[in-house]
Formats: sequence, structure tokens, C-alpha cells
Amino acid sequence: MTVSEVDYFSDPGYSQSDMKQALESPELLYWMKHQGGRAERKPSPQMIEGTLAHCFILEPDKFESTYQVCGPRNTKAGKEEAQQAINNGRQPITLAQYEKALGMNHAVNGDLLCNTFFIDGLAEQSFFAEDDSTALPMKARLDWISPDETIVDLKTVAAGGASPANFAKQVATFSYHLQCAHYLEMSQMKRFVFVVVEREPPHQIGIYRLDDDAIAEGRYLRRKALDLIANCRTFNNWPGHTPMEPQTLSLPSWAFK
Repeated sequence: MTVSEVDYFSDPGYSQSDMKQALESPELLYWMKHQGGRAERKPSPQMIEGTLAHCFILEPDKFESTYQVCGPRNTKAGKEEAQQAINNGRQPITLAQYEKALGMNHAVNGDLLCNTFFIDGLAEQSFFAEDDSTALPMKARLDWISPDETIVDLKTVAAGGASPANFAKQVATFSYHLQCAHYLEMSQMKRFVFVVVEREPPHQIGIYRLDDDAIAEGRYLRRKALDLIANCRTFNNWPGHTPMEPQTLSLPSWAFK
């Protein structure tokens, strides 16, 4: 389903990001989703670069109508140019931000395997459903769906992050396997592929699928998160890191001689 970003993010359903936050801290999820905390958090430069790359690669027409390259904001001319862009309904970006997004776009377009995914398909498709077990509303917004029912998820990473070893660590750290499981469940598509592009030149690319064990673990975490959220809603209790009494901590193994 094609819906606007505004309509998708205003929908009360729980996304894969919400599920990850619930597993980290229900209190954090409550603040982010139900108390406006997400709107208070400013995106990091890396997040902005990722957003620009996503739009440039997946929705080039939208990129041209959404963003405008402006001069440096520390000059009078640059400030005036940026304000004029805002007045015209466009977001001002720097030349460096544009060139980085352009470089990532060229890298993806120049990769033969990437092109097999992006020759044809639909960008930014949204799905909505109700969880059978908890009756929680759920949602998912997929970067790209190919005609052969392959979900393509675009990730931008730091230099070196597209290597198999480094991206496997990121999958575990950021629970991308939960995201994979959630998207497959919501869309009922057949396959899920990560296209990973480094933000720094030469913008190396990695293309990966997760094995069955990783997806099974993602499904387990997804189920655990949904049950946890349902329990928090039932009892109106969203616990954080603070328990009823002090916790005992041990040093990590590397801290010992």
C-alpha cells in the first residue's frame, strides 16, 4: 500500500523499531511513541545522510522535489538561499550532503546485482495488520519490493561496514533479524535481502540474506516484543532499567588481566 510518510508515522500501529525499543526498555518505548519523544530527538548527521541516500536511490523524482542544494549557512547568501528553499516547500541541504548521496546512488546503480533488484518494483510500501495473539495494531514500511516478491532493505553504513563480518555484527547489534522477520510476516513476501552501501568513497556494497537460524531468532524476538508491549498496555506499566532493588554488576571479561 502506498501512503505518505506522514500518514504512516501517525498510524498508532507498532513498528519493528517500536519492538526493538520495547526489548531495550518499555519505558523508552512509551516515551518515544506515546509521549512525543521521537519528535524531540534530532537526527544525527549519519541518519540524515541515510535518509538522503534512501530518497536519491529509491525515489529520485521525490528527491528532486523535496531537497535543494544551498550555500553554506554561515554566509548571508547561504542563509537567504536556505530560507527561500524552505518557503518553497523544499528542505535545504549542503553540497557535501548532495555529493555523498549522489556517490552512493552511483555505486548502487553501477552494481550489476543491485540492478537486478531495482530495475522494477515499488518503493516505500506500507503494511498494516493486527497481531492474532495480542490484538495489537502493527505496521511496517518496506524500502523496496521487487516483482518476484523480494523485500530489499537499503542500509547505509560507515566505511568498512559493508563487509560480511562487520555487517553480521550490525545485524546482531541492531536486531536487523527482527526487522527481517517482521517485514516477511507483515507482507507475506518470499525473500528478504539487505543492500548495504558505505557512506564514504568508494562506497563499497554488500548484498546479504539471513540464514534460517537468524530469521527464526528474529521471529522469536518479534513475538517476545509484542507480548511484552501487550502486557505493558494491559497493566499500564512500562518499566525501565530500575528494578525494585539494586542490581549486581560484573565486569566484562576484557576488564580482567
